[in-house]
Amino acid sequence: MGRLDRYIFSTSAVAFVGVTLVLTGMIWATQALRQLDLVTSQGQTILAFLAITSLTLPTLIMVIAPAALFIATSYTLLKLNGDSEIVVMAAAGMSPWRVLRSLMLLAVLASVFCSALSIHIVPASLRSFRDQVSRVRADVVSFVAQPGRFVNLAPGLVFHVRDRAKNGVMSGVFINDAREKEVSTYVADRGQIVEADNGIFLVLENGSIHRRVPGAASNGSVVEFQRYAFDLSALTPGGSQSGADIRPNERSFAYISNPPKDDPYMIVQPGRFREEYHKRLSAGLYPLAFFAIAAAAMARPRTTRESRGLALAAIVPIMTALQIANFAVAGQLRTAAWAVPAIYLIPLLTIIVSALVLQGWITFTLPAPVARVMHALSTRVTRLSAS
Repeated sequence: MGRLDRYIFSTSAVAFVGVTLVLTGMIWATQALRQLDLVTSQGQTILAFLAITSLTLPTLIMVIAPAALFIATSYTLLKLNGDSEIVVMAAAGMSPWRVLRSLMLLAVLASVFCSALSIHIVPASLRSFRDQVSRVRADVVSFVAQPGRFVNLAPGLVFHVRDRAKNGVMSGVFINDAREKEVSTYVADRGQIVEADNGIFLVLENGSIHRRVPGAASNGSVVEFQRYAFDLSALTPGGSQSGADIRPNERSFAYISNPPKDDPYMIVQPGRFREEYHKRLSAGLYPLAFFAIAAAAMARPRTTRESRGLALAAIVPIMTALQIANFAVAGQLRTAAWAVPAIYLIPLLTIIVSALVLQGWITFTLPAPVARVMHALSTRVTRLSAS
């Protein structure tokens, strides 16, 4: 990589990383506020709060990275145009493809990065986030709940313990579960938290379960037990009633490629695995499409500030339309067969058309009235900035 390529690559890479970090930080801050109850009401430390909420960062980065690449490419090309560097390169005989060589390297790296996030990292982070929140809920029972206090673990779920030993064994356990139509009251002599492969459970010993339906004529039923496992995995986000109930977007790529027929989602909503499979595979194409749009519009030499403003004003709606089309088609993958090829064709056609525009084989022009309005606005902005 020559000096020119290093200069262009470093400029665009710094812009890409900076935009990604800033936008991710802003959105993460708003999303993290939803988990503040981990600190305020669940008795967790600020470090635990940061560790858990940071698991959502891969998802945010995957969504933001294509737009960040678009912004970084536009910024770099605008900077090269503004300093007349592209004009000098063109006068020296360099083609637009030569100017874009280092930018294309950044686009490929961003595409590979988004593919890795979509296929492996994001599902693992979502599963880890689910497990961590489940452990936090269990910690509320085993560490936070003080003897003699009634604690609301979740809406409709009340927990009480008479005493708790240093080894974590609780005595005099009382649980009232009113989350369903049938109210269940658990009373046990002892209880202890147990983690298993399929979830986290509160194992109760020597007790009884009182079940009743509010408003019913009968007094309900009473079942005595020597040992009973109360599932705490239901307290994870999404209201899962079992630790084994893992959503397709939390599964590994190998699993969704060939899901077992007895998977609950395979029985009820088999289209969710098809949706997840093609969304992950197509994720790496959209950064390339966003880069192609910016490159096609601004990689050629431009000598006036007005023309650069017009080019930027023209491609922003195109980029927005591409993103909307991506979301719209992805939403149809679960039920519509036509959406499977469409999710790949949309970015591929965008790349091909942009390449033809950059080569000069296709030319797009704004309607005359629109061009006049955009030119007037750009001229006014230029005069205001000059004054």
